[in-house]
Amino acid sequence: MRPIAIEQNVIRYPLNELLGTPANVRLLRVLAEEVIGPIGVYQAADKTGLTPAGARRALVKLSKTGFVQRIGGGRSQQYVLLESDPITSTIRELFRKESKRYRVLRTQIREALEGLPEIQAAWIDSPPTQVGKPLQIGILSDSRSLTYLGEQVGKRLAEMEREFDVTIEIRTFSQADAHEAFLEGAELLVGYIDTGISNPDRTHAEREERAARYSSAIVKILDNDPSLIKRASRYLEFLLEEDQGSASHDLREWHDILTRYSVQRIKDFLVSETPRSKRLRQSSPFFAVLDSDERDKITAESGNAS
Repeated sequence: MRPIAIEQNVIRYPLNELLGTPANVRLLRVLAEEVIGPIGVYQAADKTGLTPAGARRALVKLSKTGFVQRIGGGRSQQYVLLESDPITSTIRELFRKESKRYRVLRTQIREALEGLPEIQAAWIDSPPTQVGKPLQIGILSDSRSLTYLGEQVGKRLAEMEREFDVTIEIRTFSQADAHEAFLEGAELLVGYIDTGISNPDRTHAEREERAARYSSAIVKILDNDPSLIKRASRYLEFLLEEDQGSASHDLREWHDILTRYSVQRIKDFLVSETPRSKRLRQSSPFFAVLDSDERDKITAESGNAS
C-alpha cells in the first residue's frame, strides 16, 4: 500500500525529496558541514556510513533535485551543494542547529557531574542509533561510591531527560572494570582515560615522540581528506564555548592556526621541530575527531608504539 495518498508539487515542496530519506539527510549533512568542496561517491560513503552503491543512488537522486551538482564524469565524478540557491544556506543552518543541540546536551551533562569529586571519569557510551533507545553515561569511581553516584547523577539528569525527551541510563564502574568500561565510540566528558597520546605516566620525551608520530600520520590523512581540518576546528569551537582553564590558551592557538593557515602550512606545522610545534602537538585536536577507521589508520601509521 502506498503511504502517500496525494502527490505534491516538487517545485513548491522540494524538501520532500531533499530530506525524504535518512541517506539523503546523511549526505546533505556531510556536504554542508563536514567537507570542503566536492566529494566522490566512495568518500561520501565512508563519511556517511552508507554503502558505495547506496551513496551513489542517493547522490544521483539528490542531483536531480537541483540542490546538489554533479561535477565531472565517470570514476572521477564528484558532488557538491549548489551554493547559489538560498535553501542551501538554510540547510547549513539546520545542521548547525542540530549540532548545537547535541553540544548543549553534552554540556549540561558535564555540568550535572560537577561537584561530585568521587567521579574519576565519565563518558557518553556509543550513542543510540534508534529512536527511543537510551543514552548511556559511564562513570568510573571507587567501588564504595558506585551506588551513591548512580543515584545522585540520576537525580541531576532527570530534568534534562524531560527537556530533551531522552532516556539517560547511568552505568557505574570500579577501577577493576576500567579495562572494559570505556568502549570504542565513547565520548569523554570529565576525567582522564588513556586514548593513546597524552598518558600522564609517560615521560615528557616519550609523549613528545609519540605526538610527533601521530602528527606525521595525521599529515598523510590530510593529503587525502583536508576536511579533517574543518572537523577539528568545529571541535575546538565546541570546547571553547566553555572555560577550559589552563588548556584554553593552547586551544585558542590551535583554532587560530586551523582557521588562518592553508592546508599545506598546517601540514608543515604538524611535523615542524620548532618549540611551538612541539608544544602544541601535545594538545592536538585532530585525534579527537577521527572516526574509527581513521583512528585505526593513525595507530598503524604511528607504529602503535607505547
